[in-house]
Amino acid sequence: MYIALGTFMTAAALLGVDTCAIEGFSPPDYDRLLSLDGTPYRSCVVCAAGYRSADDKHASLAKVRYPLAELIKHR
Repeated sequence: MYIALGTFMTAAALLGVDTCAIEGFSPPDYDRLLSLDGTPYRSCVVCAAGYRSADDKHASLAKVRYPLAELIKHR
């Protein structure tokens, strides 16, 4: 399933579509919402896909990378 998810996300990126894999979802609840009961299909991954807003002021900002020394403490 993760190979398919990775392929989907890569293909979307090549087409200029933003994606975000979503963890912590409830497969039985998704199955119910998608009316999958009584079918051989089940939810196993969730991935949002779409285009970012043209008004997104954060889209063009540089990413923030904190130094490792600020993130990791060696004891």
